[in-house]
Amino acid sequence: MAQPTNTYDTYDGVNSIREDLADVIFNISPTETPFMSNASKGTATNTLHEWQTDSLADVAVNAQIEGDDYAGEARGATARLTNYTQISSKSVTISGTDDAVDNAGMGTQMAYQLAKMGKEIKRDMENAMIGIEQAKVAGNASTARKSASVGTWYGPASGINNYSKNGSPSAVPLGTGATAIAGGTNRTYAEALLTAGLLQSFTLGGEPDTVLMSPSHKQLASAFNGVATKYKDASDKVSIGTTDIYVSDFGEVAFVPDRFQNANRVDILQMDMWSVDFLRPFQTTDLAKTGDSDKKLLLAEWTLTAKAPNANYGIFNLTA
Repeated sequence: MAQPTNTYDTYDGVNSIREDLADVIFNISPTETPFMSNASKGTATNTLHEWQTDSLADVAVNAQIEGDDYAGEARGATARLTNYTQISSKSVTISGTDDAVDNAGMGTQMAYQLAKMGKEIKRDMENAMIGIEQAKVAGNASTARKSASVGTWYGPASGINNYSKNGSPSAVPLGTGATAIAGGTNRTYAEALLTAGLLQSFTLGGEPDTVLMSPSHKQLASAFNGVATKYKDASDKVSIGTTDIYVSDFGEVAFVPDRFQNANRVDILQMDMWSVDFLRPFQTTDLAKTGDSDKKLLLAEWTLTAKAPNANYGIFNLTA
């Protein structure tokens, strides 16, 4: 069959046909922040955030004679830990015209960009907390303050470390947020490393509930013997197992994959012992108008609080 002569078709009307532009903007970039979402939220009142930790005396044979006299016992002081607040921000400048036109898939361009920047800052914060090994930095007029990341809060406790390293790193964490690990020899993530970490955490008084790991380490961990049996819902044939439950000798822990997790570390965490504390919560500020455009700043000033570092355990020097 052939088209009749002089048939007017869509190829002829290309200039008059309206575009088919969906009124939706698709964004594949991941926005989940498992660590930040599961940590508690608090308030900081200074750029140097401080808190105290304490522990009970070691267990001893406690049997006293009748009618004994007592002198005051030496009591240990609390330990003071500190971290600095970090400013995370993004800014945007939108011309008056662009904010006035009808943009597809959004209300105003300014509102869309502010919402997008909020998600970007949250990703940056998640990365600063668990994606990199970042020691705290006091900062000055030319250097930004930095909040110590999770990996810097592991360290010695009563002669026992709550982290595992491999090889001879050129620097190791001291449990105060001041030192980040550097160097060492990477090894494969194995169940023996996990069970040793859970034992150490329990020995030091921790009650971990979450094991945060990279997607590739999650795939390895799903084959560990202690993982509870996965199952399928026969009605919809969807596999259940995004977050595995691992049944250890010291209770159940959840295996949680995090796209922003440091690829060479697995964290065994007691999540109620971590807090993201804000000196300035997320806020939008109008910047000075210098022409036919509007400028806005989206900002958050925050710090990571390790309420009881010894309740957690870090497995370093893992192959990605």
